[in-house]
Amino acid sequence: MFQEGSTIEYTLLVLLSLSIALPALSSRTGIPVLGILARWVRWFFIAALFTFLIEKGGISSRPQWVHMLSGLALWFLLETGYNWIAIKALSRSELPLFPSFEINHDGDEWPADNRAIDLKEWLRKNRFKRLGALKSELYEGTYLRASVYQSPDELSRLHILFLPKRKGEASACFTLTTLSKGGERIITDNHYLPYGGYYPEAWHLCRKPLIGSLPRLLKLHHNRLLRSNIEPVVMEDDPLEELNDQQRILERINTETGFLIPRSYQEEEGKISSEGRYRLWKEMWLLAYLGKPVCV
Repeated sequence: MFQEGSTIEYTLLVLLSLSIALPALSSRTGIPVLGILARWVRWFFIAALFTFLIEKGGISSRPQWVHMLSGLALWFLLETGYNWIAIKALSRSELPLFPSFEINHDGDEWPADNRAIDLKEWLRKNRFKRLGALKSELYEGTYLRASVYQSPDELSRLHILFLPKRKGEASACFTLTTLSKGGERIITDNHYLPYGGYYPEAWHLCRKPLIGSLPRLLKLHHNRLLRSNIEPVVMEDDPLEELNDQQRILERINTETGFLIPRSYQEEEGKISSEGRYRLWKEMWLLAYLGKPVCV
């Protein structure tokens, strides 16, 4: 598999460089598939480095493919252990899993970057009506912000969720919702954070974390509406009340299904049940390496 000398070192250097450059490029361009490619490259870099060190040190004389598989398995175990520790910390933390929102009066609704400016211009040109700005404090000084818009025909509602990142930056996720006359919800979003939980039966959710473009996501949502043959109705609910109602419904559903532990036992056992932790771990892997959620 590897040649002797500088060729091996050059291959490792290329893999290492790609594993560093691709995430930065993904963040800058808004192309999620580059981030997934970076994780695969990193995985094979670890396996190749493991193989190189084993053979360089004369530790084993087994075939290279055995060393590669061992390196892949080693990284799987290490990352799995890290993910389980993160899930346990989340379960025991004060971070709300279904946070409640309030009106954002601070004027910091949108991040100050070119992508946000282009997005606002696209919404204006396509006659989306702004309904308001909301926020939720995750922990001291860190807020989850949302901007709510209505489609020109008033039949679909758009939530733009700004997820906080390092250095005060934020990444945008989109949720498009249409309500039917019979009370069903057609929901299309591109959220990339692991969820792992359950949704009400009347919520028909399609999650596409690899679609970073709002126009593409909107087109997908319209196609789903045409295929569903539902009779959409105008969404007249107050954006704040609607969003908080959805959060309460999701918390109740996930408690009833066993994903969450009842509030009276959470102080002792944490917020997420053993089944919920497994589903969350599974979705973390699916999203990280396939860009696919576990539930939808």
